[in-house]
Amino acid sequence: MAIHEGRRGWVNLSALALGVLWIGLAGGCDRSETDAVSHAIAGQGADATSDESVPVDPRMQQTFAEATRQDPPADWQRPPDVTMTGKSVGKMYSDVIKSWDTYRFLNNKGQIITCTATLETEFGPVEIALRPDLAPNHVRNFIALTLLGYYDGLVFERTVHAKSEEQPDAEVELIEAGCPLGTGDSGIGSIGYWLKPEFNKEPHEAGTVGACHGIEPDTAACRFYITLNKAPFLDGNFTVFGKVTKGLEVAKKIFSLPVRNDPEYPEGDRPQKPVVIRKVTITISDPAKPAGQ
Repeated sequence: MAIHEGRRGWVNLSALALGVLWIGLAGGCDRSETDAVSHAIAGQGADATSDESVPVDPRMQQTFAEATRQDPPADWQRPPDVTMTGKSVGKMYSDVIKSWDTYRFLNNKGQIITCTATLETEFGPVEIALRPDLAPNHVRNFIALTLLGYYDGLVFERTVHAKSEEQPDAEVELIEAGCPLGTGDSGIGSIGYWLKPEFNKEPHEAGTVGACHGIEPDTAACRFYITLNKAPFLDGNFTVFGKVTKGLEVAKKIFSLPVRNDPEYPEGDRPQKPVVIRKVTITISDPAKPAGQ
């Protein structure tokens, strides 16, 4: 059995190792919440003192230009002017660039700041522990988009359940979200830039959150996936940047919903009624500070 990379494009599971998989999700915060999270992640509290003796991993502070690809892949469509929720893509693109350098994930002691994303849905929340230690630029991108409200109102647009004829024991079950138009079609999923890969050795287990990319590894953007089972054949071929810590049953419920099987989407992997991501919020915790501060 094969699974498709996008509308009308089919690949078997062995091709997944080449990066043909598309994913997405949605969320956002109000202005006061944005300022608070940005302030905390930037580590600019009044009591913050810099410790220049702490070595800084250069991966943790790459600029937008260093972290992204600007020239569009040949098989991608032009980004839409507005998302399915009516948000201006051009403005969002500019705001991501402006805010990029403000998100830092090390406190003044060189410790990783804990970042958690909570996705609110009609079936309940899904809580994701973000992993800047694994993929700081992908986490930075997700947080920047979330605080701009990009994901609020978007949908889980696609489900995948496939086995490989060549590898009978290899299968994948996942849900994807974050498509700006909510279609999950191939060549859509960016607002004008693409992330360079941050492949890592984190295993794909149930609840793994990763970035979807096309055939070229530097084409991840806004879309992401949540796996519902172990998928070791994906290890090292996709950028893992988080793990579901609460609400995996919600993701499984979304996966189990009825799918379309019509002339437009005969593949049977598009939900009849996509679940809306009502809101995504970000919370942070500095290990150097007592709980509640």
